[in-house]
Formats: sequence, C-alpha cells, structure tokens
Amino acid sequence: MLKFKFNKLKVLFGTSIFTTSLFAASFLITPLALAEDNIVIPDLGPAGIRGMTVQAEKNYGEFFMRKANGAGAVTADPVLNEYIDTVGSKLIMNASNVYFPFEFFLSSDKSLNASAFLGGKVQVNAGLFHYTDNEDEFASVLAHEISHVTQRHIARLIEAQTDRTPVSVASIIGSIVVALINPTVGMAALSSSTGLLAQAGINFTRDNESEADRVGLAVLARAGYNPMAMSDLFKKLLAQQGNINPAFSMLVDHPLSEIRVAETYNLAKNMPKRQNSKNPNFMMAKARVDVRYMKYDLNSLKERLLNSRTVNSVYKNYALALIFLENKKFDEAASYLAKLNLPNNDFVLDVYTDIDIAQGRYQSAISRLKPLYDRKPNDGAIALNLANAYVEGKQSDGAIKVLTAFTRRHPNHALATDLLVKAYFQKKDKCNGFQTAAWNSVLSSNYNQANGFLTDALHVCTGNDREIVRAKFKNYNYLRDFDGQFEKK
Repeated sequence: MLKFKFNKLKVLFGTSIFTTSLFAASFLITPLALAEDNIVIPDLGPAGIRGMTVQAEKNYGEFFMRKANGAGAVTADPVLNEYIDTVGSKLIMNASNVYFPFEFFLSSDKSLNASAFLGGKVQVNAGLFHYTDNEDEFASVLAHEISHVTQRHIARLIEAQTDRTPVSVASIIGSIVVALINPTVGMAALSSSTGLLAQAGINFTRDNESEADRVGLAVLARAGYNPMAMSDLFKKLLAQQGNINPAFSMLVDHPLSEIRVAETYNLAKNMPKRQNSKNPNFMMAKARVDVRYMKYDLNSLKERLLNSRTVNSVYKNYALALIFLENKKFDEAASYLAKLNLPNNDFVLDVYTDIDIAQGRYQSAISRLKPLYDRKPNDGAIALNLANAYVEGKQSDGAIKVLTAFTRRHPNHALATDLLVKAYFQKKDKCNGFQTAAWNSVLSSNYNQANGFLTDALHVCTGNDREIVRAKFKNYNYLRDFDGQFEKK
C-alpha cells in the first residue's frame, strides 16, 4: 500500500444544516408509484438556481478540496479510491443532471457516513465499508449522496439563505467548509455568519433528504443494484437508535423514522427485483478497512479469523494477508493471497507490490504490474502502484511516464503529484520538480509554499520554461485570491 496522506484531521459530516449527510434528518417521503420498466422521478435538478452557475459550483468544490487536503481530511488509498470510483461511476452513468465530473474521496473516519458538497465532491468514510454488509448497501449510500449533488441541494440551501439574510455566498461557503474541516470552530462561524433559525434549516433539509432518497433509489436500480439495499440498511440503522456507540452518534441527533424506512421499502418493492452483488472486491475493501482503519488489535483479529469457520472466505484470506504483511511475515501474507485465486485483482496486486517493495524486489513488482498497466492505463490502483515501484527502484523515467499520463487525466490528485515530485528530483530535473512541488502545495491551499517553489524554479529553469513559471505565479495568485474571499470575516 502506498502510505501517503495529509496530516489526519477528522471531518464531521451530518451536523451542519448545509451538509447533505445521508442521515441528516427524519422526514416523511411522499409515496410515488414507480413502474418496473418506467421509473419516473420529478426532475428538480437545476431549476430555481438563480445566483449560482454550474461553473461557480464547480469552482467552489475545487476550493473545498484544496482546504480539505490542507487540513488532512483526505486519505490516499489508491485501491479503495479505485473501488469507490468504480462503484460511483456505475451510479453516475445512470443519473441525470450530471453537470461536472464527480470526485469521491476517502476519509479515515470510522463512523458510518458519507457526505456531498458543491461541485460533485463526495466524502466516503472508511466506516461505511465496515458497517455495510454488501456492495448494494454501500452503493445505496453513494446513490443518495450523488443525488444531493445532481439535484443541487446545497446550492438551493445557500440560495435560500441569501434570500433570508444579508450575507454573501462566499461567507456562507467559507463557514460551511470550516465547519466540515474543524467542527468546533466551524459551527460557531456558521452560526455567526448566517443567524439561521435551526428549525427552518432542518425542515428545508428534510425535503432535500426525501428527494435524495427517491432519486437515489432510482439511480441504484438503474445501475443494476438491489433497490431493497437502501431500506435494508435503514432497518439496521433504525435498530441502532439510542446506541451509545460513537459510530452511530448521528442517529441520536438525527433519528431515523419508521416512516422513512417504510416508504423507502414501498418504493423499492415496485422496482425490478435483484439479488445482492457478490463482488469479491467489496469484501476485500471491507477487510482492508477493518485491518488498516478501524484500529483493531491485529493479533486478536488474526486469532478470531483463524478460528472462524463462518466468516466470508474472501474477507478472511485478504484480512489475514494484510495482517501478516503488517507483521512483516511476507511468505504467510503471500500464501493467503494465493488462496484468493485472483492474481490480477487490484486489491491483491497492491499487497503483492507491498511485499516485493518491502524486500527490495522492485523489478518483480514492475514486471507484474507493467503488462496490466498497458492493458488498463486508466486503473488508478495499478498506475500508482507501478509508479511507486519505479520510484522505489530508482527508475525515474518509468515513473515520470506513468505519472504524467495519470496527472493529465487527474491534475488534482495529490498522491500522484507527490510521487511525480519525487521522480523528477530523483532524475535531477529540478525545473519540473520545483514546478510540480508548487502545484502540490496549491492542492493543499499552501500558496506561500507554492510561491517559494516557483521562485526556486525560476533559478534553475531556462528559456521558455521561465515564462511558464511566471505564468504560474499569476495563475496561483489568482487561486489564492479566489480562496481568500471565503476566509474574510
């Protein structure tokens, strides 16, 4: 596993009235008849958005990601990220009103939650894997959050707030972002900048949640998932009402209603019936989260798995492989990977790569990954593992080739940019190294550091490259000014 993340800072979702957390409120859903072959949902997407264009919403989303990166709210796990992107893309292909590319990002937060923000930015907590039982339940949460974005719920909330109070959009968005990144400070900022009546905000959110459930359920069904998965998950969560487990604290503040569960079930039963997915990737994702993010005692977990005859075999073998890898028992780890009989699977390849790199077998990792990369260059888990193997093996040219192609498609990918910085300096290409380091700093909203790297680049670059650096000064200063408007009191 490529171990890279910004300094960890938990992000609290589901407390601000402007965050569209899955279980943000209890509400009533108006029954809606859905024909099996003709699912009709009210299309309320862009209607009624007067002051916020789609491009503006996209820009606000990019600002949010820069601040989230800088605060350590984003966890880089290429394999889990690729899995989330795969499920998310399957859902987005079956959604309407998709006006900008979605970006899903992982948080190491152990609680069961996901949350959407402006511009198609969707956080997925690691705990969501732990507390869902299959890919269909997991996908139901993403479908709900995607629907918050496509229906532009946060944009609507901000518009409604500016209609009621003399505050700017920038002030509200800045307060929301602070609330997400630093809940204690942020909620105070949100309160002072908006002066909302809490009840009015909650009632407005209930309508949003109701619509997101209806639209999300239709997206889930069109994507080929079991539509009953959403109500199945709701039923399990309803049973947790009053549970003091911090993972379910949102249920104390925002209890699920039996009506919500019943109405979701009634909608789903009129949709095409399907079995839950048997995708082994979900079980490996779940095992990965349990071993690496849930902070279990690994020796105790290992003993439970070794003595269990009922646990899912894919989960068991992958979890044991990860545990033995953590304990540097590489042969044992490889033996459990072999039992999966999935040699070209992203989750399996990632661990094999870790085993090879830990033992200095860089060429072995490269030889395994390169043919797969040639066939699937857009697979982020394969590309980033291959690039990392090149960097660790001091083969900077190979790393630069893979990473420049990857960052061309994903220019805001912090892990890829960080690896590219290492590759350039490994090659002693300081001109490109300093420029890439500057962009990496911009991705975490650290503009002073970015300007410092650009200054370094001016000292080593020549010819047309110097003009490119000067242009970047202007572009990055523009972004700094753009971000700064949200931080003004």
